[in-house]
Amino acid sequence: MPTKKNLKYYLKLKWSYTIEPESEGDKDYYIIRVNELPGVCTDAETIGQGLKNIKEAIQAAIQLYLKNGEPIPEPIKK
Repeated sequence: MPTKKNLKYYLKLKWSYTIEPESEGDKDYYIIRVNELPGVCTDAETIGQGLKNIKEAIQAAIQLYLKNGEPIPEPIKK
């Protein structure tokens, strides 16, 4: 039986991230991007906080994809 691709399905996928350290003046932070979801990114002062934030961004993006009936890119399964 095929898996229904709903929000829960997509949130369980193993997304890959690019984490880039940045500085502005005397402030350091990290930019985190989801490789499979163009435009989905966040920034935070710590990697831990950034990973929490990016999960919220992934959920919001997937909800928007689903609402608009758009195809959702998925991570490549290895």
